[in-house]
Amino acid sequence: MSADTPDRPGVAALAEELEVRRHARSGLLAGAAIAAAVFVIFAYLPGTDESLLYWGALSFVLATAVAGLVTTLLVARAAYRRTLSVNGIDPGRRSPSTLAVLIGLLGWALVPVVATLAVERPSGGFRLLVALVTGGFVALAVGGLGLRVAVALSLSHEWRPREAAAGAVVYTALVAAPAVGCPSGGACLGTPDGLVAAVVGLDPAAVSTVYAAVVLAGGFLVGAALGVRGAAPPHGVVAGVVAAIATLPLVAAASGDPAVVRSTALYLPVLLGTVGGVGGAVVVGIRSSDGSPER
Repeated sequence: MSADTPDRPGVAALAEELEVRRHARSGLLAGAAIAAAVFVIFAYLPGTDESLLYWGALSFVLATAVAGLVTTLLVARAAYRRTLSVNGIDPGRRSPSTLAVLIGLLGWALVPVVATLAVERPSGGFRLLVALVTGGFVALAVGGLGLRVAVALSLSHEWRPREAAAGAVVYTALVAAPAVGCPSGGACLGTPDGLVAAVVGLDPAAVSTVYAAVVLAGGFLVGAALGVRGAAPPHGVVAGVVAAIATLPLVAAASGDPAVVRSTALYLPVLLGTVGGVGGAVVVGIRSSDGSPER
């Protein structure tokens, strides 16, 4: 073996560097635990007319699927942190956006299941409350994931919490103020769920042009103002996500429909976060191109 030949294949060295075996064991444990819980809760305890062997086979499939998913996520996270280290960037501890994704996914999955098991015949108000709480967790997960993507694509990671908080308050006002008369039945320009229907559902009649312009152009300007202050583009994402979460109660009060709350919670953070993030990115790009120093 020559001096230039590695002692082990590159794939094996990479797998050891990323601790693939340890992550695979964690994935197997997570898959087995979730599959066992599903089997006990939905098959063994309540009883079933179908064969327990059939349920056991389904549980095995669920266990392997969850194990593969968890292992993939853990290895991807290890690869991301390793890439940061190689480039001389301290990966640091778990960020707030990562915690938001984890908490959001956990609540997204658990709240409806717990509510279903606890109440046999839920009332309309209870279903709406469950949808609102679940929607908040959905917004946390989607918004946190969007923030992670924005941070990964941003050239500046400078954190300015006061500017981000001020931008979030302004953006929330832009989203909520034109729609405050809707829950009481008064005339209004539009609602956040109407904006989602107009953009995602391709239904221009769901919201007035004025409301769409106020929310979208206003969010772009909020992100641009944060960029002028020297904040990174993710600050615009923060403002949009906070605005989306803050207006979910307004959506619940105006519509009274759990399905509307869930769909709005899923899409509104992406919509508003993208608008705010683009506003900040445009300003940062302009300042970088004309040689203006970033703060």
